[in-house]
Amino acid sequence: MKTKKYLSLLMALVMALGVMLPVTSLASTAHDEYWEIQIYSELANYSGLQTGWLAKLLKDKFNVGFNIISSTEGGSDRFATQMISGDLGDLVFLSESNSQEHLQKAIDAGLILDMAADGLLDTYAPNIAENYPLVLYRARQQFGDGEKVYALGAQAVPTTQKLEIDGGTDSWWGPYGRWDLYAQLGYPEINDIEDLIPVFQAMHDLEPVNKDGESVYAMSLWKDWDGANMMAGGAFFAIFGWDAYQYMLAHATEDIMADMLEDNGIYLRTLKFYYDLNQLGLLDPDSITQTFSEVTTKEQTGRVLFNWFNPIKTNFNTQERLSEGKAMLLLPMTSQTNYGYTAKPYGYPRTVSIGANCKYPERAMEIISWVFSDEGMMELYNGPKDVIWTYNEAGEPVFTELGWETYYDQMFEMPEEFGGGTFFEGSNKGFYTTPNENFTLASTGYPTIHRLWPSVLNKDMAPIVQDWSDHMGGALTSIQALQNRGNILTTVNQAVFSTEPTIMMDEMLQQKFNQIGTVIVQYSWKMVYAADDAEFNMLQAEMIEKAKGLGYDEVLAYNKLLVEQVYRARKDMLEQIGD
Repeated sequence: MKTKKYLSLLMALVMALGVMLPVTSLASTAHDEYWEIQIYSELANYSGLQTGWLAKLLKDKFNVGFNIISSTEGGSDRFATQMISGDLGDLVFLSESNSQEHLQKAIDAGLILDMAADGLLDTYAPNIAENYPLVLYRARQQFGDGEKVYALGAQAVPTTQKLEIDGGTDSWWGPYGRWDLYAQLGYPEINDIEDLIPVFQAMHDLEPVNKDGESVYAMSLWKDWDGANMMAGGAFFAIFGWDAYQYMLAHATEDIMADMLEDNGIYLRTLKFYYDLNQLGLLDPDSITQTFSEVTTKEQTGRVLFNWFNPIKTNFNTQERLSEGKAMLLLPMTSQTNYGYTAKPYGYPRTVSIGANCKYPERAMEIISWVFSDEGMMELYNGPKDVIWTYNEAGEPVFTELGWETYYDQMFEMPEEFGGGTFFEGSNKGFYTTPNENFTLASTGYPTIHRLWPSVLNKDMAPIVQDWSDHMGGALTSIQALQNRGNILTTVNQAVFSTEPTIMMDEMLQQKFNQIGTVIVQYSWKMVYAADDAEFNMLQAEMIEKAKGLGYDEVLAYNKLLVEQVYRARKDMLEQIGD
């Protein structure tokens, strides 16, 4: 650390003169020289210099620029090339799919700096230790032999705050359907998935074709996401508080489990649900052959009435349709216990590190500290304060007049004095490992990301959306609607971190698992398109018999071990955060 040695010599000289300067003033002397930070990123889709408003903000605040080297530039061997060169850059960003392997290789090669060494982290980023201790705990346990900190994970939340459900405006999972048609029916009660069928039939009677005369279906499924089971067959798991660890279902909050193929379980009920829709002509006949992309097009053209994923909202809800009183919104289901994912106090394995050859590690640490601060988060995600947004007299974040221009048009040309170029061109292109943008900041009481500010959510609400809000207890988002109705569970299952050894599936069991998955997927689709109840029941019995004959119970026993490990880690986490 050249700068660290320089600071040490300067400190010794200062002390010899009998004068003591604060550390912050010493650190700031390094800002006198402009520094173009070399960023190697497996997360960026952009290569080159950061431009626009963020470039100006970084220059004004830290006297730095970002030069981004994307791993997509030059092919899949880019990481290997950087490793051979002996230099990964000043800041290193590794993706969740590679971070475990690539980070370890880089550490072993001596190309990653220990942020905990020489007081670097404590001196230049004390807020991280104060607010994100579990991120540091994970870093030390996973790669640092209990002491070193080589990387910080993304999407963390401060342990000083109560865990919130991390869904932004919408839960990914949920019963999303045509609210305008539902309203025309008089808002009928929907208790369970079977109750959706008569509602869908009545909706379809109101709108059997779209404006182009093409057939409309209650649901349109796709096959290209199938794996260990028929993806659509497991799509209601999360809506009723379950997550699948292959064939064992883990509960969101309770220490209970369920066999995916158990009699009258949610998977088999869901297959029966699709079968019933198909018998009524309400299921798209293309479901077994089409792709997700093709379904997206059908949702955009108004040919689908319902989906359990929230993208159907953005696919359907154009400004034109909203002005016509049409909208795809969350439908109320009284038995729903939606899986409410929290953010991750331990962080997510989408990491940021400081390269071992970093020219100014102290300045790099300061920038990381800024990103992990409330101020840094607000500006990185929303633009410069008092230019794009500000705080009103009540302390609420609101857009400026210029900010509203950029909200409605990301290609809005920014004035030269604020960086020039379009707002989109100036948005963050390199620093993608940040805390979670959806959680409420302690300093403001509002979330970071502008789409969750009340001033934005209340802006230009269409009458059909207002009608939905009125029926959902004044909710402005689907997450709020689920909370108002008591239909969502706050779960930390995906946020846990276990220090136990990974439970691995041996080669023989993996082979059985693959064969079982093939059988379950094939038979599930056959059941959906069965000719009658007798054939449906026969196919179900055959599927279970064949799966068990291939070793289903052995795989289930392995899955149980995975879930038990998650439950132990969940207990440890809740004790650590005191929640």
